[in-house]
Amino acid sequence: MDSTSSKTHEVMTSNIKQVFHHKGKSFIREVLLADANVPYKLSVDRSKNKLFFCINADDFSDQSFHLVVLDLETGMPWVIQGIRNGFASAVDPATGTVYLGGSNGIFKYNYNTLAAQGPVLNRVDVFDMFFKNELYFVDTATQALSILRNTTKVPVKPLKGYLIQHFVIDGNEDFLFSNSTGLYILPHGNQAANLVPYSDTMNFRGAAVDTYGRAHFITEDGVYQIDKNTNQLRKWLSVRNGYGLAFDKYNNIIYSDDRSVNKICPLEYTTDDGEDSYRSQ
Repeated sequence: MDSTSSKTHEVMTSNIKQVFHHKGKSFIREVLLADANVPYKLSVDRSKNKLFFCINADDFSDQSFHLVVLDLETGMPWVIQGIRNGFASAVDPATGTVYLGGSNGIFKYNYNTLAAQGPVLNRVDVFDMFFKNELYFVDTATQALSILRNTTKVPVKPLKGYLIQHFVIDGNEDFLFSNSTGLYILPHGNQAANLVPYSDTMNFRGAAVDTYGRAHFITEDGVYQIDKNTNQLRKWLSVRNGYGLAFDKYNNIIYSDDRSVNKICPLEYTTDDGEDSYRSQ
């Protein structure tokens, strides 16, 4: 998607599929979008099964990043207009409202115009976003976490000073996040975060919550979960050069590497809770 045009919304799509096997089950890895320029910061509007993510802009653009929408049902992608350096996104699952963050504030996505609408908050450069009852977001310059409340930026006091990079809030309302010093859990109702041990060579690039409310983090070599009983990190999925992570309405894994957006789904759906430890070949 290096040749993405903000005027024509042209992007490269793909339908490359690969079957792999693990623990007696078969899975498909499908390339949803090829030739993408570092797709990053994935989120899904599960009410419409639309994937939102950012890409690096090409050398001829006056911006550094663009936000893109990919229809996971049809495979049709398009670039979002009306926001500068669009980078982050988050979805209110109750209303289907999609929030977009860029260098010129926080906007809402308009499905009728296929463009950003707003802003709803000015003078903020957004690095990451997540919606859990309210919109949480990280300021790029300060790495401070805030809540959007009545068009006002409200600091999250228990996490003041942590310099957050990637974060999610899981189904137990525990706050999980990473920064340059480590990976942390702030249990719901607590005032201090717990450090989760991990290898010094790991570089966390994103976080997502699946349809069951379970938190996952992506690194260059895989997708990880935190075992809260042991406070240990365990690999859940092996990938190559991972960048972004999300889960669609069917709880299929959507992840990106530096050149593509991919989906992993079982060949046969079961009624289990998705605890299989996938291994992408």
